[in-house]
Amino acid sequence: MIKMKKNLTNNRTVGKTRAVLTYRYMGTLSLLLLLFSCTTAKLSVPEKFSTQATRMPVKGINGWQVGQKLSFGTYTTSTIKRGWDFSSSLQYTKFRIRPEEAVLKVFDISTDNNINKQRSKFQYSISDGNNIAEVFATEKFSEKQLVYKSNNPWIGNASKTKKYDYAFTAAILPVEKDAEPWSLVLVNSYDINKDTAHGIFDRPYVEEEGYATNGKDNIAIRPLRIEKLTTKSGRQTRVFGGKMLSGYELQWDGGVVAIIDILDNNLWIYNDLEPKEKMILSAISSAILLKKMQDVEKDRDQLDK
Repeated sequence: MIKMKKNLTNNRTVGKTRAVLTYRYMGTLSLLLLLFSCTTAKLSVPEKFSTQATRMPVKGINGWQVGQKLSFGTYTTSTIKRGWDFSSSLQYTKFRIRPEEAVLKVFDISTDNNINKQRSKFQYSISDGNNIAEVFATEKFSEKQLVYKSNNPWIGNASKTKKYDYAFTAAILPVEKDAEPWSLVLVNSYDINKDTAHGIFDRPYVEEEGYATNGKDNIAIRPLRIEKLTTKSGRQTRVFGGKMLSGYELQWDGGVVAIIDILDNNLWIYNDLEPKEKMILSAISSAILLKKMQDVEKDRDQLDK
């Protein structure tokens, strides 16, 4: 049941969920299934919340990023200034191999380690015509893989993720006297040694945490995921590889105050809030929409393409 925000108290929430595909080809296959078998996925916003909130389509998310600006409702951003955007991949062969790897060599399959890294940053200002906030964001990702290589064309190459770490952080600075700065944190990490998933519809165990705070007040940020989709024939089907990320829910004092729809690029903000509070929520939401890796376990598959 949705509970709306009534007052402000400290409330930091740490969420742990299931999220990532350990085999790289599974992410690609999942996307193909969505493309050819299913209709457009939709984020379902509870009626109890939607009737007391304002829906704002966000313009400027897709398309050419040079001169990119966002606009939604009464909110507009300055041009998004993006800094370094660095990605790298390092592959190396191990000199010591385990017994199971020795068995693979019998079938002409060798193993390497691969390390992928990506980092970027951006900044902008956002205004509703009366209030202004500056946003400075950074995004970092690193992944360690075990790569299986074969000279047999029928087998080809494959890779398995052993561990990854993702962190998105942002500083939000309201432009007003004595205003408290806010920090935004979204982290996502996977370790194969902690994974307990076995079925093809399971999502391997991933640790997630999301929150924004000014040192006094805290906003919990929870991922929203879709488990089932409707095919063109009208049949309900489960998403291959586990639930698909569809957006984020922002909770303040245990009540939902905003919902970010990353599928249709919509933002919902609870009506019964002060303009300055809505400004903070708009700054948080726009920063999340602008980050490059939304569904980390799937978007990471594009690093080496």
